[in-house]
Amino acid sequence: MLVAGLSLSGCAPLPKGEYWKGSYAHLDPPRYRFNVPEGWREVTAADFPSLAFNRRAFATLDDQKRRAFLQRAEIELQAIDTGLISARGAWIQVGSEAGSGWWNLSRNPFSRDPLLLWLNERQKQAFWERFAASRIQRAPPTDKPKLTLESIDVVSYGLNRVLRLRFKSAEARGSMYWTVLGVYSSNDTVSLAHLGTPEARDEGIAGFEEIAASLRFN
Repeated sequence: MLVAGLSLSGCAPLPKGEYWKGSYAHLDPPRYRFNVPEGWREVTAADFPSLAFNRRAFATLDDQKRRAFLQRAEIELQAIDTGLISARGAWIQVGSEAGSGWWNLSRNPFSRDPLLLWLNERQKQAFWERFAASRIQRAPPTDKPKLTLESIDVVSYGLNRVLRLRFKSAEARGSMYWTVLGVYSSNDTVSLAHLGTPEARDEGIAGFEEIAASLRFN
């Protein structure tokens, strides 16, 4: 289920964060917080069968395989900062990396914003090739996805200017349409990824964009 590694950033091995009064705060470096949109809540391993793209596959498993599925879910959740599930089974995952200033593309040495206003085609292609290779490499040997790039651009959500990647992943569970955002400070990265439902690729996208707009580095 998870976008392993995201290739926008690494994932903290044992993240420590908390949900409190409608927000999430990541307590380990990089420290950041965001508002939790209405209709979304923190996901647990027990919720993984309820995620829209897992429902059909989980229903076909016997008891032993279901237990193994939930054990893998526990491990996958440890690899990200947090995950959220919507009432209809859409998914948002959040990961981060401290000290990831390597992505700083700004040519202005006085700018605190690590992103350019735009990326040229060479930069877009290089980023996509790196992302896709990592995604395919991390996938199970029996279910290597076929990835199709839809778009890469730099956009603004509220005060945050972010790198946005949209792509299609064709795999055993069906065609999955992902939106991935990289939010950058001068030193750190937070990566957000959204997956809708088989019936509606944009299910929950408004909540995803609300998180992107409200995210702040501490």
